[in-house]
This record gives sequence, structure tokens and C-alpha cells, in this order.
Amino acid sequence: MAPGDVSRVRDGDLTARARIRYAALELYATHGEDRVSMRRVAAEVGVTIGLIQHHFGTKDGLRRSVDELVVDHVVGALATVDHSGSAAETVAARDAAVRAMLGRNPQVVRYINRALLEPEERGGSLLEAIVALTTDEVERLRRAGHASTRSSGEVQVVRTLMHQVGELFLERVVAAIWEQAGGDPDAPPSLRITVEEQDL
Repeated sequence: MAPGDVSRVRDGDLTARARIRYAALELYATHGEDRVSMRRVAAEVGVTIGLIQHHFGTKDGLRRSVDELVVDHVVGALATVDHSGSAAETVAARDAAVRAMLGRNPQVVRYINRALLEPEERGGSLLEAIVALTTDEVERLRRAGHASTRSSGEVQVVRTLMHQVGELFLERVVAAIWEQAGGDPDAPPSLRITVEEQDL
């Protein structure tokens, strides 16, 4: 399994706690957290609700742990990047590593999509964690000279997340619009989001 992958592996390769988290991730991504009970997660894994409560306490505890799992895999993808190139090459490589991980793990894309579209209902914890991670990474790269300082750090955080996550979500929308407009489904237009700092 590539670094940053959360693709399902053999149950025997995972602890019960890990199997519960993976099952919850896939169920939440497919159906939404509100529609998935702890009983359903337990049935999916073949364990008792008591075991889930032992490891995670409450349903909120399980959801927070799934959020942490998603963030851990973003971190894992970023850890594969070589920082020996120019600032532009480093940023492009980091964007590509996260997008590649997300491309291999559609359940993570669906889970993040729900979290970003419904942050109030979920308490916004995953969005907060991803923004905090990205802010820390941007600041570290700026200090090390691996990222441009021509834009503010806040703009770079938004730009980074749009390149890593936003484009991936919107590509499906663009493809659907392209197909409805009669375009060749095998050759949809490419998408690139530009985030610019406002002139005040």
C-alpha cells in the first residue's frame, strides 16, 4: 500500500480498532455520519458496540478518530515529497502527492467533501484540522525558503487547499457539465483554480 493510502487491506492485517475506523470512514463517506449508527459500524466490522465504545467512547469520539485518520494520511502523502527542488517544484510536488493519494482513495474524497460542505453539522473539526495542518506546512515551507513569500500566508493556505482538494472535487462537476453540453467524455477540459490576493 502506497504511503497515504487508506484502501481496504485484509482484515487480518488490521487491529480491531483500525478495522472499526476504516469501516466508519467508508460508511460515513457513503451515507453521511448522521445516517450511520454505531450499531451499523459494529455490524460492518463484526464486533460489538461495546468494543467500539471501549476504543472510542461515543459516536463523536469515533468521528474524531476518523477525522484524525484522514489527516494522518494527508500527512503521510506529504512526507513522500522531496524538498530538494525549487520552491515552485516543491509546492507542485506536494500538491501532486496529496491529489494522488486522494485519487487512490475515493472514500476519503467523499468524506472530506461531506465535511467541507456540512461543517456546521459536524462541528467543523476536520476542516479545522486540515486548515491547521496546511497553515503549519505553509509557514514551515516559507521559513525554509521552499515557498514564495510574495503572497500572504493566509492566501497561500487557501491556494494550497484549492489545488490539492478543491480542483479534485470540481473536476467531477466540470466533467458532468461537459458531458451534458455534448463534449467528448474522454476529453473534458482541464480545471485550474486561481486564488489571488485582493488589492485593498
